[in-house]
Amino acid sequence: MTHPAADRIVGLYQDKAADWIRNRGAVLRQHEGDWDEVAWLDRFTAGWPSGGRVLDVGCGSGWPMGAVLLRRGFDMIGLDASPGLIDHARRTLPAGDWRLGDMRDGLPEGDFHGVLAWHSLFHLTPEAQVHVLPALAARVGEGGQLMFTAGPAHGEAIGEWCGEPLYHGSLAPEVYRLVLTGAGLTVENSGAQGVWLARRAILSAK
Repeated sequence: MTHPAADRIVGLYQDKAADWIRNRGAVLRQHEGDWDEVAWLDRFTAGWPSGGRVLDVGCGSGWPMGAVLLRRGFDMIGLDASPGLIDHARRTLPAGDWRLGDMRDGLPEGDFHGVLAWHSLFHLTPEAQVHVLPALAARVGEGGQLMFTAGPAHGEAIGEWCGEPLYHGSLAPEVYRLVLTGAGLTVENSGAQGVWLARRAILSAK
């Protein structure tokens, strides 16, 4: 049975939006063990053209990931279910296209050079991830990449944040790989350090 905290995720991030903005900060984390966000974002965007399109799902307030992508000259669409976080992104990062929505209810259309679900997909139940992950993969254009964070094994883990339970869910690594390859992506990092990175091949000359 899924933990009740799974149904609380959207409300939690809305009620505690100001806490999240303050705790997350405006700077990428670096040299913090597995979560060297500078290195992972560099790897994610390597080889992209100027003006490449990015979809950040569960983008939060847009800081710091979206802010860095915008600063690097990419065309940014961010999606998050928390009105408070999206409002902050719209006010502080007006160059981005920030949209209110739940990834489980649909994603922006189009092909993207990069699709990012950093510390967001893992807040869904394993069952929900099975449905959402193929949709994320379908948004990756030729030569593009999908990057997301996940747990090490199938199951649920309950943390704590701002005095409330914080839900995390994960599929088994073999299931992530099966879904990604089934969607036509080649896995380039298979969950090492908690990060999955997969690329769609370039099928035709542009």
